[in-house]
Amino acid sequence: MKSFACDCGIKKLSEWQKSEIENSECIFVGEVFEINKTDLTFKIKVTESLDGGDAIGNIYIGKNWAYCSPYVEKKGTWIVYGQMEDGYLRLNMCGISRSFDNPVVSPFILPSSESESEKAKSKIIRVALSELELEITALRKRRDEE
Repeated sequence: MKSFACDCGIKKLSEWQKSEIENSECIFVGEVFEINKTDLTFKIKVTESLDGGDAIGNIYIGKNWAYCSPYVEKKGTWIVYGQMEDGYLRLNMCGISRSFDNPVVSPFILPSSESESEKAKSKIIRVALSELELEITALRKRRDEE
């Protein structure tokens, strides 16, 4: 039996962001519009390039690798940090690509038990949305200065 484990570690969001900027071939906001659960692929259309390198309207075929990566399982708007690998868009391993619908970088910080209040979960999600907005603003500023 083979097994694979990864240890992404817990970092401050600012450290993750810096690492993602330094190690990404593609940084953009896109709309996931198709998901194929059989071959673990998804299609995403670029709606805004955040590094100046992705044409608006470009469609990537992404692949959900089975380990240590953000996993695209729902349609919607995403911020993407990734690379091209074997003809597929690959979200960076242990990266912070995430859905606007679920912008929490570390989902394990969400209260998991039913006894924990919906109010607490809602606050965490509001903070995550605010962080995502600041992140996109900073990426736009960086792009426009280059």
